[in-house]
Amino acid sequence: MGSAHDGRVEDLVSKIKISDGTAPWQQVPSWLAFFLCLGEKVALAHESGERIAVVALPPVRCFAAAAAAASAVVAVACEAEAVPGVEEHFSALARLPLGTALVVKMGEKIYAAKFAGIMDRGGEPIIHVEYKGMTHLIPKQQCQRIQVGSGGKRTLPTRSPKSTQSDIRSIAAIVGGRVAAQFISIPTVDVVLIGHVAVLSQELTAVMVRAASANGDRGVTLAGLLRAARFLPEGGISRSMLVSDRIAEFEMPVSDTPHVVVFDGARAFARYRARFRQSSWIVILDRCSTALSEGTEIANEEFVTRVGEIDLFDKLTVPAGTEVQAFQRH
Repeated sequence: MGSAHDGRVEDLVSKIKISDGTAPWQQVPSWLAFFLCLGEKVALAHESGERIAVVALPPVRCFAAAAAAASAVVAVACEAEAVPGVEEHFSALARLPLGTALVVKMGEKIYAAKFAGIMDRGGEPIIHVEYKGMTHLIPKQQCQRIQVGSGGKRTLPTRSPKSTQSDIRSIAAIVGGRVAAQFISIPTVDVVLIGHVAVLSQELTAVMVRAASANGDRGVTLAGLLRAARFLPEGGISRSMLVSDRIAEFEMPVSDTPHVVVFDGARAFARYRARFRQSSWIVILDRCSTALSEGTEIANEEFVTRVGEIDLFDKLTVPAGTEVQAFQRH
């Protein structure tokens, strides 16, 4: 990869151990490690301003897309500036239509609210939000507590389930406490994973991950790192989306441009690549799929219009039997 990433080591694999929940914790196998690193590298390349595509044909697609998507989410959380400056963020909020869904951080809790406008109090701009019939006035300097999006508690606070608290501790052990605080409280769509939802859900919940140094930690699933809404408790704040390749349309919960879109299979790639032209792509094509030829034809069409090559695998060993192509996109 280019010099923009010199000194930024993609090291999630070195930080974690994995298990299926029954077997002892172990180092990440080299095949899975490749796809974890791939997700990181593509996310970091996009964060530095490159828009790239990677097309991979592994001998077996199992866990490839799930691993790449989860690691991309973690990479963005660790490297991206999650919230713009106060002035920029306040200006964006001020332009919102009345009634826009918001999430508001109050202490350690996240609440669902609606935008009710901007008012002036003593010469100081105040953001007016409504929560279950109650009014909250939030000063401009605290506007970063407010984000556009769905999620957040809609009822009075209750004690969080022990499993949720354990997941948060496990995430913090992997990504660090500062990153974890934003990771669980700022709604974004950093990554979109598109494919057969039932299959991907099984894969995402089958692999447990924990910090390599965290002895005794029960860990968190890949789904816990992906943080798509369907895997979160009521009020949970998402970082990604898991989308079925069998639906005609879907709605983004937050008006973001995802860093990375992972297409698990030719159907997902054919149907939704045009929707995410501004994102970077990871395409996993299944050699056993009847749609493989369609997927490779589309990938070839994208390749011939490429901007240039990109050396994404300089420090990665491509697994045996896997064909991979990476290039810069328009």
